[in-house]
Amino acid sequence: MDHFGSLKKAWTITWRYKSLWVLGLFAGAGSTGSGGGGSWPTGDDEFSPGAGRQIEAWLTDNMVLVVVLAGFLVVLALLFWVLSLAAQGGLVWGANEAAETRKPAIRTAWGVGFNRWGRTFMINFVLGIPMLVLGLIIAAVVIAAGVGGFLIGDEAGGLAAIGGLCLALPIIIVLVVAVSVVIGIVSPLALRYGVLHDITFGEAIRRGWLDLWGKRGAFVFWLVMLLPGIAAGIIMVLLMLPFLIPAIVMFAGERFAMATGVLLLGGLLMLLPTAIYGTFASSAWTVFFRTMTGMDAPSVDTAVQYAPSPPPAGPAAPAAQALSAEEAPPTDE
Repeated sequence: MDHFGSLKKAWTITWRYKSLWVLGLFAGAGSTGSGGGGSWPTGDDEFSPGAGRQIEAWLTDNMVLVVVLAGFLVVLALLFWVLSLAAQGGLVWGANEAAETRKPAIRTAWGVGFNRWGRTFMINFVLGIPMLVLGLIIAAVVIAAGVGGFLIGDEAGGLAAIGGLCLALPIIIVLVVAVSVVIGIVSPLALRYGVLHDITFGEAIRRGWLDLWGKRGAFVFWLVMLLPGIAAGIIMVLLMLPFLIPAIVMFAGERFAMATGVLLLGGLLMLLPTAIYGTFASSAWTVFFRTMTGMDAPSVDTAVQYAPSPPPAGPAAPAAQALSAEEAPPTDE
């Protein structure tokens, strides 16, 4: 397979059909992060303890506002989650339409996404269970090591607990990486089976799993997709630095409101590259999926239409030569 050709075709789709960026914003692979500085010294030798008391007093006096704001953020996050699942399916459909040289309608794409919402949710949910289990195992190992060291109490017991933790965590980390790679390949394949082939989530996951181990190029394409992912990450970090560095300085100077505003402005500007990359990444997997499953192969009608014509027949033989011996008139003896 021409994997880099798939990337080129995906970029053509992304740049030509900019309406898909709306879906890419919600279904994007990355999210803009924000950071804050620590309690750095300013004009005094230490951080002013009065700042903490002022914040605590403000929270106490505006508890109703804080609760309302927290509730609004929860509802907003839930709405964004619902839209993100619908956008995943809609973007798969839209990229497939573009690959078929048809102009994707954004309204129809949203309709397909919501129509396949339950299937998309179940694919994400089922494939997310292994990572949840591994996360619980890591938490259990860390807690067990801490509790064991505390119960033993002496220095030898603490060192033994730390040693056990150091032995267990690398194994778990390797498992996390392996499971992440498998899910990162099966998930986009299963989603495209569910949306484009219109099959149940269980069958979609099964087919994606078989494609991974059937040496159909899925693992190689996942490796290829690391390159644009790394490039996009570097670009986003460079774009965010002009906002992140001043925000850190403002946090150090206890100008929390201004620092938060700068970070929010940077986050808003990051929405555009996030939408573009989200559209490109989904389109790339859709183009690869079409190639892998033979959806790009010409149909039977097209093959017949463009089949080579048979060679023209030679000149007609004379009528007398065409007669057989039986059909020839009798001769007199």
